[in-house]
Formats: sequence, structure tokens, C-alpha cells
Amino acid sequence: MMSQTQGSSGSEADARYLGTDDKKRKRMLSNRESARRSRMRKQKHLEDLTREIGELERENRDIIKAFNAKMQGQLGLRSENEALLAEKAALMNHLNGMESIIGSFNKNGPCQRFGSGVQEPWQVHSPSQQQIMASASMSRI
Repeated sequence: MMSQTQGSSGSEADARYLGTDDKKRKRMLSNRESARRSRMRKQKHLEDLTREIGELERENRDIIKAFNAKMQGQLGLRSENEALLAEKAALMNHLNGMESIIGSFNKNGPCQRFGSGVQEPWQVHSPSQQQIMASASMSRI
């Protein structure tokens, strides 16, 4: 008979159970095989979970990178919006000043310095138009 200190594989395992009845021996071998399959399933499950952790960590890093990029873009847009609002305020002040000038001009009537020919500031003729008008008046004389 073999000693129990030897390994428990193959025929050595069978030799250990020679003294027991057949049913008990088959059940013990079946349990041993079931335990081996269970350990293999647990090992595979652990490997699957480890792989899933790696994938989720990569996905999380990608999401964080995308989030940071969006935040940078949002900060840029916020800065641009503030600049545009400041420019709008400056243009509104300029427009209000121009409207004030036009309003006071309309209240005081036509500008006396130019005579009654100029009634509104946007109707001022360019120098070339004034020369044409002057030459046209000279030809009438």
C-alpha cells in the first residue's frame, strides 16, 4: 500500500480509497472534481472582474479627460461672453452719445454755419459732389 504523503493525483488517489466501498470512493472523487471546477470558475470570475476593473478605469479616465476639456471650453466661452458684453456696453454708450448729439441738433434746427442747404448731418455732400454742384451753378450764370 502507498503512503498518504504521496501526491493525490490519478492512480495514487484511487489507491488511497481501495479500502473504502465503491460508492464512497466515487462520491469523494466526484466531490474533489467538483471542488476543482469550482476553483476554476472562481479563478475565471476573478480574472473577468479584474479585466472589467481595468476597462472601467480606462473609461473613467476618458470621461474625466472629456469633462476637463468641456470645462476648459466652457471657461473660454464664458470669458468670450464677458468680453462681448463689455463691448456691447461700450457700443451702447457710444450709440447713446450719438443719439444725444442728433437729438440736440434736431432741437436747435439746421446748422447756421453751413446755411440752409444742410439740414441733417447725414446729408452732407462729399467735396467732389460740392465741386460738381458749384460747377453746375456756374454754368447757369
